[in-house]
Amino acid sequence: MKPAPRPDNDSMRVNALHQLNILDTKAEERFDRITRLAAHTFDCQFSSISFIDSERQWYKSVFNFDATELSRDISFCAYTITNNDVFVINDTHKDDNFKDSEFVTEAPLLRFYAGIKISINNYHVGSLCVFDTAPKQFSSTDKRALQDLASMVESELQKEVLTQAAEAMKRYQEQLDKTQKLTRVRNTILEKIVNAESLHSVLMDIVKAIESEYHNQKCSILLLKDNCLYSGAAPSLPDFYNQAIDGVEIGLGQGSCGTAAFTGNRTVVEDISTHPYWAAWVDLATQAQLGACWSQPIKAANGRVLGTFAIYHPKAATPTKDELARIEMFANVASIAIERQKSSDLIWHQANFDELTQLPNRNIMGEHLKKALEAAKRNKTQVAVMFLDLDNFKDINDTLGHGVGDALLIDCAKRISGCVRHKDTVARLGGDEFVIILNDITEFSGLEKTAQKILKAIEQPYHLQSEIVHSSASIGITIYPDDAEDVASLLKNADQAMYGAKDIGKNNYHYYTKSMRNAALKRMTLIADLRHAIEHDELFLVYQPIVNMTNGRINKAEALIRWQHPTRGLICPDDFIPIAEETGLIIDISNWVFDRVCRDVMFWRKTLCPDLQLSINTSPIHYTDPDRCITQWLERMLVSRTPPQAITLEITENLLMDANASVSNKLFQFRQAGVDIALDDFGTGYSSISYLKKYPTDFLKIDKSFVHSMSEVSNDKVLCEAIIVMAKKLGIEVIAEGIETEEQHYILQKMGCKYGQGYLFFKPLKYEDFNALLEKSASTNDKSTMRSSCDIPRLPT
Repeated sequence: MKPAPRPDNDSMRVNALHQLNILDTKAEERFDRITRLAAHTFDCQFSSISFIDSERQWYKSVFNFDATELSRDISFCAYTITNNDVFVINDTHKDDNFKDSEFVTEAPLLRFYAGIKISINNYHVGSLCVFDTAPKQFSSTDKRALQDLASMVESELQKEVLTQAAEAMKRYQEQLDKTQKLTRVRNTILEKIVNAESLHSVLMDIVKAIESEYHNQKCSILLLKDNCLYSGAAPSLPDFYNQAIDGVEIGLGQGSCGTAAFTGNRTVVEDISTHPYWAAWVDLATQAQLGACWSQPIKAANGRVLGTFAIYHPKAATPTKDELARIEMFANVASIAIERQKSSDLIWHQANFDELTQLPNRNIMGEHLKKALEAAKRNKTQVAVMFLDLDNFKDINDTLGHGVGDALLIDCAKRISGCVRHKDTVARLGGDEFVIILNDITEFSGLEKTAQKILKAIEQPYHLQSEIVHSSASIGITIYPDDAEDVASLLKNADQAMYGAKDIGKNNYHYYTKSMRNAALKRMTLIADLRHAIEHDELFLVYQPIVNMTNGRINKAEALIRWQHPTRGLICPDDFIPIAEETGLIIDISNWVFDRVCRDVMFWRKTLCPDLQLSINTSPIHYTDPDRCITQWLERMLVSRTPPQAITLEITENLLMDANASVSNKLFQFRQAGVDIALDDFGTGYSSISYLKKYPTDFLKIDKSFVHSMSEVSNDKVLCEAIIVMAKKLGIEVIAEGIETEEQHYILQKMGCKYGQGYLFFKPLKYEDFNALLEKSASTNDKSTMRSSCDIPRLPT
């Protein structure tokens, strides 16, 4: 890479850097805290504060790497100090200036860099930067945040400058026997700033110190917020006056202070009674016995106005050159105190509040809950803890993008906060999880109403980025001291209760009980055992034959998963498949099933049944996972040379109900490759007929609930017949599930249903038993023999 160009004033810039006396000093926590915060804020691996000397880049603070200095010619930060804006390299591999840098081609293999200059007295002496091994985007919001952090560094440097100045002035004052009162006042104030006393205390001391040394002057410090000035310190001005100007909007002609804050320039009004800036305030000033007002804007290091410092005289007065210098100096001192407090407030806020929703985060939520429990114990009241999780939030993120997902979280945070009292706490733990702490609970009717109010608020439609989004929530509720008496146990209980709410249908709330605790422990154990089962071959397949009811032939079967637990025995799929779905283990299980089915069907097609077709149940999650998508099965089929006609994918209506264009495309990819699609449990969902028009379907599997209750005079018979007729007209084959009686088989065969599956024919068979069935089927070509061997009833001819 080429060395960065050097600024025209580089020698003066280096001289300004040397005057800081910071080069080659030891690490300091005040700077390390900022680099840690920068790396955390922008989710980067590395962060640093460094200074650009004449021939080197020297690191004052580094995060997550070891470095002291490096040559200026190979420094990224040397480019940063030449830029007026934030210097960003989104991807070094795509930047001709940096792609051959040794930091890109060798460790640490940088892909992303963002840096902002650090300025002192308008000289760009160094930089604050973040960098990472992966490319990133850096928004305008990110740039402003990085600029704010750089301002914190500049404030620390200015504090150091002022500390050194105070020490130098103190020595000089001792030489002059401390006769100069201006220096005495300034040193007192700077000492308080260095000692990190509260902002209000420092501002009051500034005012009192000046007023005690300079008689017949009243001082005022006002703080700027949202274009309005608010009282900071003015102990000598009358209360009625302070109350009248507290919250005044800045603007040209809004008194001396309002005008100074608006223009950013010193505003001197020598005679309040005649000056147009005071026309609206002259009576108030007369009542307060104020004749003149000289106001200096208090500015941050970047020039932003923070407030005003003003000196009032009881009579009309013209300031001297020394008095103007004094006003400017104390305004600068006040700016140091204000910026230090803002920096501390920013660090505290970012450490304790969620950046996206501005709600309390996990750290401060724990403190709030602890205090709530202490108050409840004193007052003999109760505290309710609600754990709220948005339903299907991942689907919204995946389909509409993270921008819509973030907007949804922000709106949800506002809706939840609007449903509780001011004394209650709403916090975001991360992701789509929120905690609500309800204090001083004395009766449960109000608690019930609050839960219902939150659910109703969240389920209202969201209008986000030209999209109408629907969501809902599941809430778990636990009570102190009934369920637990400590923070950790209450949060765990509420979390478990939330899963209870999801189990009863989502968009609901559920209270914690002891049985839930036991169920949660059982669930956690089962998850751990399931992970172990996948890795240690405890899973196995059984095959349930699908019978061609027109000729009794068997060339289809459904692969079904089973789990032989080493201590608990055979575990029903209904007990572990839902958990596998929730945890994402279903993808690992499905991939295992697919590989086994491909292996088995290849063997059987070569040796016993050339046209054998095995069906596999698939999970909706497998179609939406971006990293382990089900379409990878197509590649596996090519590698294993499995004919596509040997496999059928069984899908449920749940997948189609939530399907988007991406899911539809995946189904068509399988269909185009020659893999058949079977719609399982047909008739139990919604809008089933519309699915047949929109999505590729080769087989309909009539749900066993229709078959079980079917008789010659039942409504289910009519429904089954309608499904079969409709499917035939659409060119779709029908498989009836759950056939257990001769009557069911007779009715379905009479209707023209081609395939049947159920205990009347065969239960699910282990590998050896299904293999034996295929051998028996292959040993005879006589259909009657086949019927006898398989015991398949047929219609009388």
